[in-house]
Amino acid sequence: MSARKVTLTLVALLLTACGSTQPTPTAAPSTPAPVPPTPTLVPPTEIPSVPPSARDYVPMAYDAESDKMILLGGQIYGESGNILFIGGTWAYDPTANRWTEMKPASSPTDRSAADMAYDAESDRVIMYGGAGTSKIGMDETWAYDFNTNTWAEMAKGPSDYLGGQIAYDTESDRIILFAGYNMAGFMYDNTWAYDFNADTWTEMKPDPHPSGRNYHDMVYDSESDRIIMWGGDSTDRDPCVWAYDYNNNTWQKGTCEGPIRRGYVYMAYDVKADRTILYGNENYSDLATWAYDNNTDTWTKLEPATSPGVLSRFAMAYSPVVDRVILFGGEVNYTTKGETWSYDLNTNSWTVVAKAQE
Repeated sequence: MSARKVTLTLVALLLTACGSTQPTPTAAPSTPAPVPPTPTLVPPTEIPSVPPSARDYVPMAYDAESDKMILLGGQIYGESGNILFIGGTWAYDPTANRWTEMKPASSPTDRSAADMAYDAESDRVIMYGGAGTSKIGMDETWAYDFNTNTWAEMAKGPSDYLGGQIAYDTESDRIILFAGYNMAGFMYDNTWAYDFNADTWTEMKPDPHPSGRNYHDMVYDSESDRIIMWGGDSTDRDPCVWAYDYNNNTWQKGTCEGPIRRGYVYMAYDVKADRTILYGNENYSDLATWAYDNNTDTWTKLEPATSPGVLSRFAMAYSPVVDRVILFGGEVNYTTKGETWSYDLNTNSWTVVAKAQE
């Protein structure tokens, strides 16, 4: 309290004591005492994000409800060149740039070369097929629920299909599978549809259809409501784009002018740009990033300044939340990789965002 306020108060008390009729001065309103700040609690030390180990033949799908990339298994090579199958379920958060090993109570057996797609209606990542120690060309179908961190085995799919690829048709609520091969080297040209709600696989038998092949890739173009398929090790070295319409059960051939035909190609549909992004090659001869526009049926070679380099047999998916294509893993001449890359179509740039485990 200031010296002036103390003096006025003392005078007022003395006048009251003497019976004076002088009015009591009104004291100026006091300033409230400051509230001490709430102590800041120091959070526990955060466990650093540790990405999956290097691997190839690894499937990955984007779970739109949780904004996570879900990854399963893969393979590496032993000292003698033998294949070692890997298990484990991982989730990548593209917003936080954070990998988490999910460790569900039960999961599919260790495998590589499976394929996965996100079923938006059921909010499940669907995994089909793959190769493992028990069988090459598995017929298993599994569904993963990120919210409960659980895998559930579903109906058996087509048997002895390896290198077949799947994509989810949102409008029709079906997982579409096309092609693959068996261990005798026969390349399938069959089209299948999986209905999660009924838990059934149905062979569609469209005619005409693309030639038999394996390790091609497929994405769902939501703007045109078509499954877009390209590439693969085909019986006729087919360089053309094909589009599948589930509603009419028809395949339509598109342009045959674009990237050099190749196997082990990977694509992701950029929903904001309405473009399919392609990267990868089985023989490492073309490092370009390509974009396909189904509206004009044309490819554009993008040639960014940097890229993941010579790479094959990796995983790739797109997140609309960060508007980026995410790439993980792969191999170069049987040397597995474990970097995580992000591609921005707006700036035509690749950026490595996480390094492999040592």
